[in-house]
Amino acid sequence: MSSRHTMTSGHRLRNRIATTATAVLAAAGIAAGAVAVTGNGAPAAEADGGRAVLAGDSLVANPDIYNYLAGKGVPLPDPVLSRTGCGTDNRFRDAIASGSGQNVQNYTCAGASYRTGGAHVIDQVNQAARNGDVAGATVYLLAGANDTYPYILNDHMPVPEIENNLKNAIAKAVRAAKDAGAVDVKVLGMPHITNAAGEVCAINLIPGVQVPTFGINISDVEWAMERAGQNGAAEGGGRFVSLKGPSNGHEMCSNNRYITGIIDTTSARRNLPLHMTDEGHRVLGAFAGRA
Repeated sequence: MSSRHTMTSGHRLRNRIATTATAVLAAAGIAAGAVAVTGNGAPAAEADGGRAVLAGDSLVANPDIYNYLAGKGVPLPDPVLSRTGCGTDNRFRDAIASGSGQNVQNYTCAGASYRTGGAHVIDQVNQAARNGDVAGATVYLLAGANDTYPYILNDHMPVPEIENNLKNAIAKAVRAAKDAGAVDVKVLGMPHITNAAGEVCAINLIPGVQVPTFGINISDVEWAMERAGQNGAAEGGGRFVSLKGPSNGHEMCSNNRYITGIIDTTSARRNLPLHMTDEGHRVLGAFAGRA
């Protein structure tokens, strides 16, 4: 069902731009790991489970260096782009398809949010509706992290206010999908990030050893996002799919973490720091598709 392919054209070009690209992405705040192009922009193979749309941010877009730059207008051959023209690797899309049997159209984009910066999820939904992809389809939404930290760092906004604003924006996106004829709207929560003590492990250099990052406790924000998704889905007429269950035991301070650290040489394969591993995409996307 996956449409991933290994591209041969442009291979040597990718090697030549790898070092430069890493620097560019770091400056853009989206530094990535090893280059690995694993998909194309076409929808998953036709399936008998109906149609679906995936909208969201970099957590589900998951671009590598090459395709991120291609989505920003760098003229690179054979880019892998979502239907919004943003770089992706289609892993989460394909995992949803494997779990649901649906033909999933990918409208995700790195930097997207519900109400803050980048592309807005509601605009992705509206674009999909204009393309005729929403009516009669299931819509999957996963975003929200970009709607939290800017307000904490820049505005010192209380977490309950951030949660309420996020809930309202999620509800609007859900209503937009329902108004466009979606038969089901699934708002996906975040996978486990913190451990039971509210800790994260941002630097991982020794296999089997995770050291909590001193002074960082984001559990309040993590669970505020979970509640915002749950309540926003209900208010908008959709339903909430928590990813806490299938990601239990895979938080950032675990050996088999689904969300990697900022500096992380011991995680399973991934495209981006502070994003999901390939296994996380496979497991959580399939779970969302079955839910």
